[in-house]
Amino acid sequence: MTLSLQRALLKLPQRLIWALIAWAVTRAILVSVGLVELPFYPEGVLAFDDLEVYAAWLPDLSAGITPMDDMWQYPPLAGVFFLAGTVGPAPEIAIMVAIVLADLALTVVLFRRAPASGWFWIIAGAAVGPVLVARFDVVPTLCAVLAVLAVAQPRMVGVWAAVGASLKVWPAFTLFIVPRPQAWRAGTTFAVVLVGILAVMMLLFSGTSGFFGGQGSRGLQIESVFALPFLIAKVFGADVSLTYRYGSMEVDAAGAGVAAGLAVALAVGLMVALAVAWWRGHLAKKAPVDVALTTTLFLVVTSRVFSPQFVIWILGVGALCWGVKRAKLRTSTLLVLGSALLTQFLYPWGYGSLIAGAWPAVLAQTIRIGLVVAAAILAAREIFRSEPVDAVLPVNEPRQEPAKESVN
Repeated sequence: MTLSLQRALLKLPQRLIWALIAWAVTRAILVSVGLVELPFYPEGVLAFDDLEVYAAWLPDLSAGITPMDDMWQYPPLAGVFFLAGTVGPAPEIAIMVAIVLADLALTVVLFRRAPASGWFWIIAGAAVGPVLVARFDVVPTLCAVLAVLAVAQPRMVGVWAAVGASLKVWPAFTLFIVPRPQAWRAGTTFAVVLVGILAVMMLLFSGTSGFFGGQGSRGLQIESVFALPFLIAKVFGADVSLTYRYGSMEVDAAGAGVAAGLAVALAVGLMVALAVAWWRGHLAKKAPVDVALTTTLFLVVTSRVFSPQFVIWILGVGALCWGVKRAKLRTSTLLVLGSALLTQFLYPWGYGSLIAGAWPAVLAQTIRIGLVVAAAILAAREIFRSEPVDAVLPVNEPRQEPAKESVN
């Protein structure tokens, strides 16, 4: 260890040093079980399959071409992130390192907001499992968290929401945290930054608009909430076919299209309900972290996909609840934490059993889904519940400065 590094470490608060040690240990374990077939973590290497997919896109991305295969489901800025794989001789390792660094950045950001938030995320990341360091979802999650933390600066909310939406769409909905009087600043900034990013991406890469068509044609992935009835029916002998499509197993049975349509309709309905509550000023009476977490939960439970890495979104945003006194949704975050552990059991360990319709795996999936749905119901009850007039006032630690908006 160099003298300069030793001096830098000595300047860090001791509790942050312990947190970073815990982060390093847990993430080293996650990386190990994905790289090497270890006896205590069977099938762990399967969790790293997506890194190979990311690496396979590099020749096209390096040539300025958006990948055209059906597994490309990302907004265009994601391609820039995947180009991290061109650094060094091993693309998969380089991309994983970039993901781990984003995870470290998120940990530090959360810890600086409140140590409880940082510790929750360290634990949550371990609960997610090796998928955490093998999928790039922690990157848009970092953007969403930064957007929520910037609520006192509406324009910065717009910036981070736009960058996040350019990686994956869902961070755009963090705009709901901005009250109506400041919404035009956040919304205008969001639009300008998003259009600017898309314009640059269209200049640098061909085929960037193909993302929209790919998203619209996706079916009902077996991990999703609306696919659960089909899996239960399969356990009891129903003829439920599954098809590998768009990089995942989708239900290919009578009624699957209707179920997928219901998921989309419910998603639209919930977003409209949130928009109405926002327009009426009701969301401004809630802690912004609760609004952001509720929105994320709604998007996940109504998704036609709900891949294992989606819990990263919820837990990353939810970690902020542990550093905000006004936050009411800590119970929801704990429910999702339990769901993450079951998700790790199902993928990579029990995914084959889930596909086969084995009842232990389907039971685990039922509990996994039930926990997230329960978290969403608790969030909905809290976010749409009327507040007394004095509930709008900040109830965090008193500060000797003019009142201003904050994440609490």
